[in-house]
Amino acid sequence: MPAFDVLAVGDLNIDLILGVNALPEFGREVLAGSLSQHAGGVAANFASYCVRLGLKVALVARVGRDDFGDFLLARMAEIGVCTDYIVRDDTLSTGVTVSLSGPRDRAFVTHLGTIDSLTGADLPDELMYETRLVHVGSYFLQKKLQPDLPGVLARAHAAGAITSLDTGYDPYETWDSGLSQVLPHVDLFLPNEIEISAITHASDPLTGARELAAEGPGVALKLGGAGSHYVTTDNAFSAQPFRVVLADTTCCGDSFDAGFLTAWLQGKTPQECLEWGNACGALVASAPGNAADRLSLEAIQQVLTTGSVSP
Repeated sequence: MPAFDVLAVGDLNIDLILGVNALPEFGREVLAGSLSQHAGGVAANFASYCVRLGLKVALVARVGRDDFGDFLLARMAEIGVCTDYIVRDDTLSTGVTVSLSGPRDRAFVTHLGTIDSLTGADLPDELMYETRLVHVGSYFLQKKLQPDLPGVLARAHAAGAITSLDTGYDPYETWDSGLSQVLPHVDLFLPNEIEISAITHASDPLTGARELAAEGPGVALKLGGAGSHYVTTDNAFSAQPFRVVLADTTCCGDSFDAGFLTAWLQGKTPQECLEWGNACGALVASAPGNAADRLSLEAIQQVLTTGSVSP
């Protein structure tokens, strides 16, 4: 049996979250009411959530040989993610995102550092045989990995692993970056409505999902408060959202991915996978921050049974 259920590939960075009432203008200053430091990144958040759901997870990412890198390695190990394949970069500093979080919205400033330094060489062949699923997060940030990714995913398939992909938002707003060459090697693609509309130029997200499904992958489409859909060339499924008092929608997409893919690895139906994804998204949305402690198999079952998230 493989050593891991999931190999998460992509970004691991520092999240510095400042609680503010208003954004500063250039030349002016505002005071933050709170400051917190967390391990962040789409791939890292996904990995953490999968551990909470009982999976054995390794993370492939890069961090600097600095204090931030030390913090991230210690934090991921504390969570239970295998850090053996996190590379320490001797020339780049660890990536950092500063989040200015207000009562109605958020703004982000990111220093890429090591975030986009991962390459296909960081995923050796033997590692592909040690996992059931290879999941790539923040595709659009992974500039050096992008040209290698078709080969990486082909090697994963040759080793018998399932492949999945979540692009995240494209800060460069090109919405391609070789994605059309990658998707034929992807089994499960997990975009949200903004991402799929930008990628396909379709005004309707479901139309865009059908277009991408024709290229090979099953598409698990996240629609936030409108639920989710799973689309293939032959079938379509949908799941309604669960009742929840929203506290923070940060990381809901990452938690959906963890719930959906955990259910998939358990052999559940596409309909059940959507419901698991929706339940995880609702649980994380019910508390501020990335709310990993809200996730558990028991919590998912309670949401599925009652149709809502308990306060």
